[in-house]
Amino acid sequence: MLDQLTEEKWPQTIKMIIIFSTAILFVISMFFPASYFYENVKKEVAWGQRLIGDTDFTPVISDVNKNYRSFFVNTGVDGFLRDFYELDSSDMANQGGPLFLFASIFRNMAENLNYWFYMIVYRLTLNIYWLPYMLVVTLPSLFAGIMRWNAKRYTFAYSSPFLNRRSMVLIGWGIYSILLSLFVPLPVPPMIGALIMIVMIPIGSSLLISNLPKRI
Repeated sequence: MLDQLTEEKWPQTIKMIIIFSTAILFVISMFFPASYFYENVKKEVAWGQRLIGDTDFTPVISDVNKNYRSFFVNTGVDGFLRDFYELDSSDMANQGGPLFLFASIFRNMAENLNYWFYMIVYRLTLNIYWLPYMLVVTLPSLFAGIMRWNAKRYTFAYSSPFLNRRSMVLIGWGIYSILLSLFVPLPVPPMIGALIMIVMIPIGSSLLISNLPKRI
């Protein structure tokens, strides 16, 4: 019983550590120069372009800009943040002194937030791009899992509870990783999301179904 409780608790502990570390990293990153965030955005966009090619990437980046406009520009969030770091030369915060130093911190944070919001929209849009490919692979995997499970029901083939539980963990970690990767304030290679959605989740789904108990 103790082993089972330990087995169930340690993944939750790891997840909480990852979430806490990401939150700490995000807070620290708000004090990084805005140029650092800007370079991260350019780097991640370039990775996506190299991965899927210019032809497919053009509509993707168009959707990214459209989604960003809908979520942040039209709602006034983008303009609100820009008001912090795009100040007139006559503004008191540009006159030097302690106020300038204090305001510079918040201006930098506002600009970083703008870039971070764009990265979130970009990653989310790119994950949506992978969805059709995921379905093409997942549906046959589900069908194969069902056929394999039916075969086990009428033979002496072993249906593994271990693989059943581990495949659920695999799928859970895959979904968790995709959601968490949306908010990481560092450049995330788009290949990671593609591998999770097109390889990891379909394999986990097939193993999950094929190792269900013979009697449900």
